[in-house]
This record gives sequence, structure tokens and C-alpha cells, in this order.
Amino acid sequence: MTVCNEESLARQIYLTARDMRNFAEKLLKPFCLTMEQFHLLNKLADNSGISQRQLGEAADKSPANMTRILDRIEAKGLAVRREDPGDRRSSLVFLTDKGAVLVEEVFGVFNSYSARVVSGIAAADQRLAREVLVKMGDNLNKMAEKTAENIKR
Repeated sequence: MTVCNEESLARQIYLTARDMRNFAEKLLKPFCLTMEQFHLLNKLADNSGISQRQLGEAADKSPANMTRILDRIEAKGLAVRREDPGDRRSSLVFLTDKGAVLVEEVFGVFNSYSARVVSGIAAADQRLAREVLVKMGDNLNKMAEKTAENIKR
């Protein structure tokens, strides 16, 4: 049986991402939000009135996930869906005033959080880390495409 190398870069990224997500969820708990909900609200802050489908694509969520998350944030009065006048089969999603205030408040908390996460790390090292992570993401996307091609064969 092969054991995951505790020293691997991929393992460290996984552990750090998990810790960041757990801490972010704790930060959001007083606001009665999950990361998924905040992610959508944040997308809506820049694109209020976007179609539900476009919002799902921008957030990389399936239609079923989108409906579930939007049901919850709509019940909290943070967003509202309205029929698209140009396409009755489609809904447009709008951030409410309450949602906009909450996004601003939470965004301030996250800005402080982000600054503390990289505290003590030189700007050049942060740039290098971003470059490495982008390259790893590109590699993963290429690997996924190749895997999808092999599955089709």
C-alpha cells in the first residue's frame, strides 16, 4: 500500500486549503452564512440581475446546487429571483439591500482575514506562490481534459 507523502507540495496545499476553509466557515457562522452562500452573494454584488444559469456557471455550480443555495439565501432575504422578461423559462437573480449590506460587512472581515493569512510572507514570495498555484491549476485542467478524451475513446 502506498502512503501519501506528508512532505509533498500537493498534500501541503490540500491541508492549507482545508484549514483556510474551516476558518472561513467559522468567520461566516455569526452571519449565518456558508462559504457557498457567501460566494454566490459576492458574485451577485458585482452582477445583480444576472440569470440563474449565468450565476451558476460563474460560481461553477450545477443547476440543482444553484437552486438549493438560492432557496436558502432567498429565505434569508439576501437575494430574490424574478422571472426574466426576455425569457419566461429563466430567472434573474438580484441582491437585496439587506444582502448588499451583509456582503460589504463580510467582505471587510475577509479582507482582514486574507491579510493575516499572508502576514510575514514577503510580497515576492506571495507572487511566486500565486504563479506556482496558477501553473498547478493549468496542469490539472490539462490532465482533466486528457482524462476526458481518454474516457470518450
